[in-house]
Amino acid sequence: MASERISVHSLPDLKNTSDDALPTYLNSLKFTQSHTLSDARLAIGYASVLVCGACFYWDYTYGFEPTKSYTAIAVGIYFILNTFLTFWLFYVEKGIIYIGTSPDKKNIIEISTQTKKHQPIYNLTFKIYEAAKGRSGQPKEERTLRKPFREWFDLKGHFIVQPFQEMLASNISVIGAVDQKRVVKNEKKVEQEGQADLSMDDKWAALLKESSGDVETSGAEKAAGGKKRSKKV
Repeated sequence: MASERISVHSLPDLKNTSDDALPTYLNSLKFTQSHTLSDARLAIGYASVLVCGACFYWDYTYGFEPTKSYTAIAVGIYFILNTFLTFWLFYVEKGIIYIGTSPDKKNIIEISTQTKKHQPIYNLTFKIYEAAKGRSGQPKEERTLRKPFREWFDLKGHFIVQPFQEMLASNISVIGAVDQKRVVKNEKKVEQEGQADLSMDDKWAALLKESSGDVETSGAEKAAGGKKRSKKV
């Protein structure tokens, strides 16, 4: 099923739409998402807003001169909070969009994504940890997938859910173990790799053509058919 249309020329839109679809899919498979990183980011942001609000209140109520020392302190606190927020985004979150525990509670999966300028490639890095040891130790599995956005966006900018989910289930073991119906078999993978240069619209057209039984016949087959018809006459 296609979703709301976006611009296929906008890398941020392509990435954000894909990023938003990933937690929705994993949570539907009963993965338990951890919101620790996003909660910490929100807390820092709200603290900055509160500092600004307090500064505005006492300046409006008491005037600038009596409160200028407090205003200077508030500016310093605001600067520190925003510096820490920048540090948090670049060195702690590092592009992480999902952390969750598998339904069997045995594994923790961490997924981060990024794109490079002028390259419509979805770079997805996942790490799988043993739940008993947590994320403090070394991951037992770590890989980076590089997939073109055209695999799950059509030419009009509609997001196609199934190929996106198949990409995740076929390449990430803990997801494939839960959603086996989305795992693409090796034979089908080879066929899809041969169609990698096709657009999503062309792929759908090929599938519809195949399902309708509209298969082209060779010249020899056509000639044989013509001979048979001529004999009947």
